[in-house]
Amino acid sequence: MKFSFSPARLAVLGLAAWGGSVSAQAVSDAPAWLAEVVVTASRVPQDPSLMPQGVVVITADQIQSAGVATANEAIRWLGGVVSRVDTTGGRDPALDLRGFGETASSNVVYLVDGVRQNEGDSSGVALSWIPVESIERIEILRGSGSVLYGEGATGGVINVITSKGLSEPGGSASMTIGSHATRDVRASVRTATGPWRFQLHANAFDTDNHRDNFQRQERNVLARATWAEASTLWSLQLGGQSAQGGLPGGITPADFFSNPQKTYKPRDAGQSEKRNVLLSGEMPAGDWRMGLDLSRRMDDTDSSYIADGYSTQSKTRAKRVSARLWKDFGQGEVRQRLLLGADFERWSQNRDLGDTLVEQASDAFYARHELELRPMGLKVSAGLRQTQAARDIRGSAVGSLEADNTSWDFGAAVKSGERGEWFARLGTSFRLPNADEFACYPYPSGPDCPPVTLLKPQTSSDKELGYREQFAQGRWSVRYYRSDLKNEIGYDPNLGNTNFDPTRREGLELEGNTMWGKSVEVGAQFARRSAVFRSGDYVGKTVPMVPTQTLTARIGYRLTENRRLALATQWVSAQRITEDFNNSCAVQIPSYAVTNLRYSEKVQDWTLAASILNLADRQYYNYRTMCSASLKSVYPEAGRTFMLSAQRHF
Repeated sequence: MKFSFSPARLAVLGLAAWGGSVSAQAVSDAPAWLAEVVVTASRVPQDPSLMPQGVVVITADQIQSAGVATANEAIRWLGGVVSRVDTTGGRDPALDLRGFGETASSNVVYLVDGVRQNEGDSSGVALSWIPVESIERIEILRGSGSVLYGEGATGGVINVITSKGLSEPGGSASMTIGSHATRDVRASVRTATGPWRFQLHANAFDTDNHRDNFQRQERNVLARATWAEASTLWSLQLGGQSAQGGLPGGITPADFFSNPQKTYKPRDAGQSEKRNVLLSGEMPAGDWRMGLDLSRRMDDTDSSYIADGYSTQSKTRAKRVSARLWKDFGQGEVRQRLLLGADFERWSQNRDLGDTLVEQASDAFYARHELELRPMGLKVSAGLRQTQAARDIRGSAVGSLEADNTSWDFGAAVKSGERGEWFARLGTSFRLPNADEFACYPYPSGPDCPPVTLLKPQTSSDKELGYREQFAQGRWSVRYYRSDLKNEIGYDPNLGNTNFDPTRREGLELEGNTMWGKSVEVGAQFARRSAVFRSGDYVGKTVPMVPTQTLTARIGYRLTENRRLALATQWVSAQRITEDFNNSCAVQIPSYAVTNLRYSEKVQDWTLAASILNLADRQYYNYRTMCSASLKSVYPEAGRTFMLSAQRHF
């Protein structure tokens, strides 16, 4: 692997471009839950309304009130993001921000405390190892984030921020029991001494799940030590998960209607061990501020597919170094911010006891500049990122890839009236083929590897236009976006892993939150999207696994000071089956609507809650791989389930 940056490229990356967005004017009599929060979606602390694209912030209070058990559940029910069943029985469903279907996880960058979590293969991203009590907020950035976060950010960025332990010492312990022999035990503690803050979060989760051979066991832990004094902060974080469970595979459509609990693979099973270490800091550097993240992640996974006669093992290691400098300058009616940064990543995977070795590396430098002209109510911003990457596979599979990419974006926002603003954004984004895409990996039960056909990098031209407004009791926003992709990377059953002919993602997103009086909070997110082929053999056809419409709505009702009722529902329209690129299959994955109901009550230091998930007992599925009714390709979701929980705060 060779990495080199010419002086010209480094000089380009050192140039500041123009940039920013305008914030909606704060409303003095807004309720507390409307208070603006500081986010790090721009990789530095910033008001979310200053970003010229859609940003949703889910706070710890909202997570607590909703009673969600994981980051994924919060993203789905509070962020309005469509999800797809976790076929391993875990709590990590695939999340799809802007209609990328089967490759949704590869077109969203996942971060935990600003550190990239995306793997270099197709295994998806795990967030369930993060104890939900440790989450301070979740930032969902819809739309391209390639300048700041690199490849795979065409759909957007999801950043889970855990607490630094800077709040008052204390803790909690909870126990949840429910349907399918579900047991969820959690404990959390925070202490402090001088400038030091310490916290420990632990979670033990067990369930039989809703199908045969779908049992799941997880043990999660997150520990952090933080040193904070004046304007300097250093934090060391240790996290881990041990998980094991059954792998029931798919069933036929007829099975789904007659016996959705059925499995044809009663002995298939998998287990994994995840560990991660993060050292992060933020401090002054003269007139600048500096941020630094050093991370290492390890993931060992073993799966035994007894029914098909083979097993897989992998040991994954990832190291990342991220550094950034930023400076605010100017005063009065003209203000500016300059951000410079660099990301270095090394990722390797040892498959099947050394039979195959995958190595990937990426070096990137980026710059972003923002300018605010207060008399005009205008902010503009621009950024540039230069990335050089190399990927190699040796052993039973062979392949190599070297790529050089320059991404850019330009955004602007202008104040409209006292409480609203228009914003627009142009830019580019890209994705590289992962280890399962740019080389063939033979399974013992399958055919021999064909000659390797190298895939080209996926590129996208991205546009977005929106309006947002804040009023006394709430806020709302609307966004139109379009991404024109070339060489989109995906899997076509007729071609295998391939570069598609040109495609387009286009859509309209509408969201809002409001208070009715002092007792009722209402929120909703609606999306209408299109994912089509612009040319080629499938011209005009819809990309599979992309619903054209989704709606997520929530109502929270405060019965008394200590009693709350919460109702949440998500409706997803019909979508094409995974292999149906010709749109010729007579059936589709049917539309579905799922509703959850939760009642909670505070009694002194206790919070007691009862929940009904899938209240209407809707029998549904959101993942089907093949059109033929005789094939085992349906993965059903759970029906009505009940949960009871008790949490003690101290």
